[in-house]
Amino acid sequence: MREKTELAPDEELYLHIWAPAIVEYIEWVLESAKFSGKKRLYFLARDALPMFLAARAICMARGLDIECRYIKVSRYALRVPEYHLLGTGCVERICVGGIRVTLRKVLKRAGLEPEEIEAVAEDLGKADQLDRELLYPEVMALKSTLKNNRLFLNAVFNKSKAALPLAMGYLKQEGLLDDVSYGIVDSGWVGTMQQTMETLLRTQKPQLRLEGYYFGLYEIPRSASKNGTRYHAFYFTPRRHMGRKTAFSNCLFETICSSPDGMTLGYEKTERGYAAIESSRPNPNAEKLERYSALLEDFVSNYCRAKTEGAPRPVCPALLKEHMGRPEKWEVEAFGNNLFCDDVLEGTMQEVAAHLSEEEIRDQYFLSKAAIMLGIRKKELHESAWIEGSIVRNAGRVKHKLRQVRLYKNFVYLKKLGKSI
Repeated sequence: MREKTELAPDEELYLHIWAPAIVEYIEWVLESAKFSGKKRLYFLARDALPMFLAARAICMARGLDIECRYIKVSRYALRVPEYHLLGTGCVERICVGGIRVTLRKVLKRAGLEPEEIEAVAEDLGKADQLDRELLYPEVMALKSTLKNNRLFLNAVFNKSKAALPLAMGYLKQEGLLDDVSYGIVDSGWVGTMQQTMETLLRTQKPQLRLEGYYFGLYEIPRSASKNGTRYHAFYFTPRRHMGRKTAFSNCLFETICSSPDGMTLGYEKTERGYAAIESSRPNPNAEKLERYSALLEDFVSNYCRAKTEGAPRPVCPALLKEHMGRPEKWEVEAFGNNLFCDDVLEGTMQEVAAHLSEEEIRDQYFLSKAAIMLGIRKKELHESAWIEGSIVRNAGRVKHKLRQVRLYKNFVYLKKLGKSI
């Protein structure tokens, strides 16, 4: 137990909104796991570390017969060994949108070394365009270009084939090929981590089917079954909870619910077995995250004690809707300077509530952003990982601007919903 001290604004918010949301999510996970007979839960680095700490404490306090394990993975560490198994389909993993995407970033996602990146860019006739920011249509157009570039595919597949035995050695060592009923737990968003893990594990256990529990899912992989019965979501799902989705910032979530450690870059064979290779750079928000872990430990301890005395559950995480989607200025000051990078490899960091000008915010309005994203307007789009926070920082006609960004988000999620039906 920590000594009682005056809390900083971000700690107040964490204790009143984030810790209760994490605990209620974990209560849902544990109930779901018990119902389906799961004996083990794997919590995926880095986002699921707070969930792991809460679940382990609750299971111990209640004597639940569910083993909780934390494994060190990342999209990059698992996708690199998967690429050659997907063939040219790997470009669907590599050519995705994001904030400030460049050709160099795209080729880094593929696992290429600096000299290979230069060689591929030269082969594509784009040696002088490696660091030019790409519009979304340009990123999508790269798919067909890279699918037909033999130099690129050979480099990707060679790196991928070398990485597969090491990744599989680690996953097997951690028990993911054991004959035990288990599920994976993560923040969520599009479900591709579950899909990638399944692809890798099926190389040794072809009939394996993973089941995942997520805080939220905007969509699930197209190859998943129509009803997505192995993809479970707590706060919002691909087909429901539109209001929650349009007021949610998964980027902000990841700056608050994460591990202080550096990201997992791959795996290596050691004298003791297999080990994760972590970035030498810690999480850029490490100092805050360490404080939040201590707060969560206290919160869960008090919660478990209160639950045995019949106290109600914590407040529903619907509080997140107001906090993320209509924040007050002091809330943005508490979390807006958290650092974030939306790429699979951490590179240039930016504040999650980026400082945008009046014009840059107007570019986020429904018609303007749609025209830019479709390539109708040839203009650079300055994105923010937490656009609502940026709007509050900018000040002036805040309610009008928030309505505009919600309108665009509604359009995006309705479009996704139409594709999933």
